[in-house]
Amino acid sequence: MVQASLAQSFLPGLVIGEAFGAASTDIAWYPAAYGLTSGTFMLAFGRVGDIVGHKNLFVAAWGWFSLWALLAGISVYSRSQVFFDICRAFQGIAAAALVPSALALLGSIYKPGPRKNLAFSLYASGAPIGFTLGAVFSALLAQRASWPWVFYINAIACLIYGGLACLFVPHLGRKPSDSREPFDYLGTLTIISGLVLFNFAWNRAPETGWASAQSITTLIIGLFLIVAFFPIEKRTAHPIVPVAQIDRDAAWILLIEGLGWSSFGILCYYSINFMLRLRGNTMLSVAAQLSPVPPAGVAASILTSTLLSKGWKPPVILAFSLVWFCVGNIILATMPVHRTYWLNVFWTYLLSPFGMDMSFPAGTIMLSNLVPVESQGIAASLIATIVYYSQSLGLGIAGVVEINVANGSVLEGYRGALYLGIGLSAFGFIVGVGYAIQCMSLNKK
Repeated sequence: MVQASLAQSFLPGLVIGEAFGAASTDIAWYPAAYGLTSGTFMLAFGRVGDIVGHKNLFVAAWGWFSLWALLAGISVYSRSQVFFDICRAFQGIAAAALVPSALALLGSIYKPGPRKNLAFSLYASGAPIGFTLGAVFSALLAQRASWPWVFYINAIACLIYGGLACLFVPHLGRKPSDSREPFDYLGTLTIISGLVLFNFAWNRAPETGWASAQSITTLIIGLFLIVAFFPIEKRTAHPIVPVAQIDRDAAWILLIEGLGWSSFGILCYYSINFMLRLRGNTMLSVAAQLSPVPPAGVAASILTSTLLSKGWKPPVILAFSLVWFCVGNIILATMPVHRTYWLNVFWTYLLSPFGMDMSFPAGTIMLSNLVPVESQGIAASLIATIVYYSQSLGLGIAGVVEINVANGSVLEGYRGALYLGIGLSAFGFIVGVGYAIQCMSLNKK
């Protein structure tokens, strides 16, 4: 559902933009607002789940999700794009609570081994399946009914999931002690504010330009707060992120994941807009073209679980996953506007899910194994924060590239953004290979 809700604004984005009279640069905010808050608030909710219990947080998040999905649909009557963006952002907050609590529950249920590898791999397969289903149903409802029904149905589904979670999800992931540690309000406020402002600067820059005081000011303040977060956490008794305990392994893992998933966000947004705007495909046609994604995602999950069970090291799998992100962007960046689906787009959607469903379980397993049971929420929130935040940030940076290289050509702007995706994933692959070699050399010693 988290990925399905992200997809809700990809295909109907142009239709939603027409309803609000939005400029083309504003449409990127529909997925970016969701990705921004889902990424930034995950750090906080990972800690909240460790304190109040991950099942309690999981169930409550479904109710919050339902409320803001309903309001997003109702926003059509307000004729305010700002209100719609706010609703998308608050939907992202619900996603920020769902993901780390779900991952923490899985991390607490399964001990390191083949079953844990399989569980995380199957969880990862939900991303491409959810994204595709969200795209298909949003296209169907937006094209055959009206786009608000995309969000009304979402609200109903979230209520149903909340009820099922209340009945069937076990109470796990709580600390054995009944004592409640104080929440790190200062650290939480600092990092959330810093990440939001930094991301906002990049996503706003395509419209206002870097010469504007708004973009420069928010970028500088955001960077300052992010840097200030680390000394604050080192001096806090119960930090939201125990930076003093995070070693180089965690930093390398998060960097590689961030590079890969930022390129994936670019791939998703620009592939869909390429087909809608440049090829003139309908929303339902584009949704149908996404059909290779679910089976490829399942195949990638099974492959990842099999490789792990046969002794492949997670760092090797993580590095290898970046190849598929890069290949997908290369195919899109170099394809002609008018060419049969089977020669280009089909292969993009068949291969890129291997990047998703190999990188996410590999990174999650590595971080989960680095921390004790009582800190599973923090580990889950770190990896999930990088995955969702980097997609939103990647879109912002790609928007800046698109505007500056377009020269009046939509095609050239899209190609420039996709070349950025190639560069990010290629750099991630280089870093991933270096990290994998380092890990293997240390194991030999």
